[in-house]
Amino acid sequence: MEANMFVKNWMLPQHHSISGDALASEAAALILEHNLKMLPVVDNGRLRGVVHRKDLSEAATCVSGTGDLCEINYFCNKLKVKDVMIRMPVTVSIDDSVEDTLIKGREMMMSTFPVMDGGKVVGVVSDREIVVTLFKLLEASKARTRITLTGVTLEKGTLSDMLNIVDESDSIARAIFTVPEGKNGKVRVVVRVESENPGVLRKALENKGYNILEFTSQERKK
Repeated sequence: MEANMFVKNWMLPQHHSISGDALASEAAALILEHNLKMLPVVDNGRLRGVVHRKDLSEAATCVSGTGDLCEINYFCNKLKVKDVMIRMPVTVSIDDSVEDTLIKGREMMMSTFPVMDGGKVVGVVSDREIVVTLFKLLEASKARTRITLTGVTLEKGTLSDMLNIVDESDSIARAIFTVPEGKNGKVRVVVRVESENPGVLRKALENKGYNILEFTSQERKK
């Protein structure tokens, strides 16, 4: 069974694009109106490039800052998208994994990619979507007890043992993930649970020899 999270399930669907012959000012207005980080440039159904919110914003600020009416007029009425777009942009596929996309972004120092289904742009994936994904996975909006265990050596049955302790303490595990800790092969394990009696759970973990780095059970303020 595949364990990866695929881009197609987590991307932001792409509902907006623009032609290379459109004005840069039109692209800037479209990006602002829909709060986009990037706008695909599509001509005759093919991806020709992308324009980024940051680049258009900087260009507009630079022109308006000079106060030169000719430059302002050129930006508003003459400068075209194809003159400022990034050609042959790096893309990802709907079937790429989120993990591989994160690695590609880190290696290429990029935070946003157009998502392709064959030759068609169908979405955008960026650090914003990744943050939203993590927010959902961690149930960050929910009031949960959070336990961080440190110095854990992952072996067969380690995570199952932790979840059994949660169950035996009359708690419900809502999320569990690991984070590498140093270069010694050990990890931190973060568990988010629903618990009527967090103290019992904490004691049970300590009795099993786990080192608790953080244990937070306060209700989230509304």
